[in-house]
Amino acid sequence: MARLFTSDLHLGHRNIARYEAGRARAAGVEPLDGPADDATQDRIDTFLIDRWNGTVQNDDEVWVLGDVVMGKLDTTLEMLSRLRGRIVLVPGNHDRVWVGDPRHEAWRDRYLAAGITKIVDAPATLDLADGTVVDVDHFPYRGDSGDKDRYVEWRPADRGRVLLHGHVHSRWQTNGTMINVGVDVWDYKPIAETQVIGLVAAAQTAATSEASR
Repeated sequence: MARLFTSDLHLGHRNIARYEAGRARAAGVEPLDGPADDATQDRIDTFLIDRWNGTVQNDDEVWVLGDVVMGKLDTTLEMLSRLRGRIVLVPGNHDRVWVGDPRHEAWRDRYLAAGITKIVDAPATLDLADGTVVDVDHFPYRGDSGDKDRYVEWRPADRGRVLLHGHVHSRWQTNGTMINVGVDVWDYKPIAETQVIGLVAAAQTAATSEASR
């Protein structure tokens, strides 16, 4: 069994080909000026599902740091059953089970029935395989997918640990002690814990060096 990390799949999001041109092109779709039609959206979603299933084995554990499905959840939640592995969801602002959504408790059973193995509310900590402790959240300490920081009141407190997060899409892979595990900067698939451990070590070394100057 391996552990992997990802975020911001936005399965079923009709406007993702407008906001993330790189994802659209990787899926063989030209970036759009408006919402995708059914065929175009299916192509983008299938691309991400195939990338996931080409990386994840059935007994693997995948931590999704938010924003897994969007759109009409009666249809998009079904896509979770097409993903291999056991999914641990740390909800983001687009997940109905996010604690910032007043309806979140009413949706938990539906997410679990659809294929989510476990829901972990942020902020949370996680022990990596090498014993390093990191924080995990959908949101970074600072920064956003656009020019203005949103959901500031939901941002995790910086306790000096490396933070694994999503939310910023293609803005960065690493930014100081913040590591974005989102699909848009990791070849549109989950990244292995072994790779994350290396990124965390590099971030810790850089932070220590910066502090000693």
